Amino acid sequence: MAIEIANKCVKLRLPNGQTVDILEAVFRQINEWIQTDEKDPESGGFILGYKHKGTGNVSLEYVTVPQPLDIRDRINFKIRDPKHKILLLKGKMYKSYYMGVWHTHPQRIPTPSGVDLDDWNDTLLKDRTACEYVFFLIAGTEGIRIWTGDLETKKIEEIYECEKEGDIYK
Repeated sequence: MAIEIANKCVKLRLPNGQTVDILEAVFRQINEWIQTDEKDPESGGFILGYKHKGTGNVSLEYVTVPQPLDIRDRINFKIRDPKHKILLLKGKMYKSYYMGVWHTHPQRIPTPSGVDLDDWNDTLLKDRTACEYVFFLIAGTEGIRIWTGDLETKKIEEIYECEKEGDIYK
């Protein structure tokens, strides 16, 4: 089930029972790059955040956005611009670290492609984050879906919004 594209904080359940908060700024930034026109190219970048020392919960608070040297077309996005890494270094100054990647798809509700899955599996072998997971977010035209890759088991699974009563998370 996709998460609505809206300017709000969303809480999702991680496979280990902890939660991840995706802050409003993440959705606001990504929403600017949704492929609403037939000519819009894919967009993407890194996700930054941190793991709370006391609770073990995770917050995703910021994303990098497409830069001039990135490779972009209708169904492809590759981070190539060194500015993304500069932004990661700046994030560290504020205790915000690399947590994963995001990109758009020209689908209402996105589904990872074979290229996405290959890239995610490669990421699990090479990357490290500030917690035990790496996050993979795909934004479609009407919804966002999020997966985690467990850095120990190398298992990738979709994560879902926590149960709510009205507008309050349980």
